[in-house]
Amino acid sequence: MMWLEVIHLRVTDQDFERLMPTFTQLLDEIREKESCRKVKLFRRALLTTDVCLHLYHNSHDADNGGSPVGLRLVDALKPLGMVYHSVWAQIEESTT
Repeated sequence: MMWLEVIHLRVTDQDFERLMPTFTQLLDEIREKESCRKVKLFRRALLTTDVCLHLYHNSHDADNGGSPVGLRLVDALKPLGMVYHSVWAQIEESTT
């Protein structure tokens, strides 16, 4: 089953670019050490203080609380601002 963790961060620091090395390091560690199928980082258009991480998983153990790596990321990001963490399960596969 495919499932997705969404970690939305509203950064309290207006200088988002200063935080990019932190995000890059976190993403590199996830890609090297974790079982996530894919990791993507998004920045909200026209609102530079919002960042969203998507962690894609393919396993049967989707948990409402999130994966261990997702929970560690949430803890690591809390000092940077407000964090919202949610888990989404794929309903169907698109063939387009």
